[in-house]
Order: sequence, then C-alpha cells, then structure tokens
Amino acid sequence: MTNPDFSQNYFELFNLPVQFAQDSEQLGEYYRRLQRELHPDRFASASAHEKRLAVQYSALVNEAYGTLSKPLPRALYL
Repeated sequence: MTNPDFSQNYFELFNLPVQFAQDSEQLGEYYRRLQRELHPDRFASASAHEKRLAVQYSALVNEAYGTLSKPLPRALYL
C-alpha cells in the first residue's frame, strides 16, 4: 500500500470536481475501485502498521462515499 493521503478532501479522494453536481456512476465506480485496492481483508498478512492504515483509509473512503453520494450531506460538506 502506498502511503495514503489523509489530508485530501472527499472530492480529491474520488478525483472529482469540487461542485454539487456529481456523476453518481463515476463516484460509484471509483469507490469500488478504491475498496478493491484498500479493503482491510487484502492486508490480513501485512504488518500491523499496514493493517491499521488499511482500516483507517477504508473508513475514510466509506465516509467520503456516504457524504458525496447523497445530496444533503454533499451540500453540507461543500
């Protein structure tokens, strides 16, 4: 796992423009791609540090997706 950048905003994380209108299909595709790469199950035999990073980054991806995929949370985030 490369070092995750926890300073990215949710839009940067999903490589999306910072705007209210979003392509939900693109968001969903990128979310699934990130989860395939970062899911903690993929790091079961990794070091404790890598496991912790995977859990933290996966949680960030889930939180960001939950926020950006719904209009009201996305508006409040903006």
